[in-house]
Amino acid sequence: MVLVQDTFTSHFETQLVLDTAELIRALGFIPFVAPYLANGKSLHGTGYLDRFRSVASRNSRMLRVLSETGVPLVGLDPAVTLTYRSEYTRALGVRKAPKVQMLQEWLAGADVDVASGKPSASYSLLLHCTEKTNAPASGNAWRQVFERFGLSLRLPDVGCCGMSGAYGHEKRHRETSERIYDLSWRAHTADEQPGETLLATGYSCRSQVKRFEGKRLLHPAQALLREIKGRSMTSIERPGA
Repeated sequence: MVLVQDTFTSHFETQLVLDTAELIRALGFIPFVAPYLANGKSLHGTGYLDRFRSVASRNSRMLRVLSETGVPLVGLDPAVTLTYRSEYTRALGVRKAPKVQMLQEWLAGADVDVASGKPSASYSLLLHCTEKTNAPASGNAWRQVFERFGLSLRLPDVGCCGMSGAYGHEKRHRETSERIYDLSWRAHTADEQPGETLLATGYSCRSQVKRFEGKRLLHPAQALLREIKGRSMTSIERPGA
């Protein structure tokens, strides 16, 4: 599989990219990483549509060349990955828009060999609002993947975290951004259930939680990698287990 980079995780959460690649290797696949090219989502969100089309056209050409190898393209951040299905399709047409899967979609369809072992924790996953609205089955795909690992995954009903792309980063929107966060997110992030690990799929959502709660939430890929590592260590400590 080919990991399609995005601005946010590659520049601000590099460890997540590395952890995802390590997870893919641990599952028996060889991860390739596509050369970084700007996706253009921020240009689209701020109304620079001509510049967006130019960026999207260049990015699509590169990704279509990679897809011709037959190796699936997989994105990490849901909001950016879904751009290829929505904004790119509208700007370039269906034929020119590259086909990029979200990570959980690829994992759910992949033939993976998961080592057995006792789960280290139960998990609760907060989905990005774009992911919930544009790909309604995305949460169930994550649940399917976690079940394959023998893990329980709860999907709390949350709305927008309030970051909304660059909106929440702008000083004039900070107060409104926090009010939106308070509507559904704070109840889950401020009062985690005992024995449950809270996860979030979106970079913007994790940034929002860090800003208002001072907490660093893991991406679900990092939780799965942690499970694999924990089970491997148990096997080493208990030969023949």
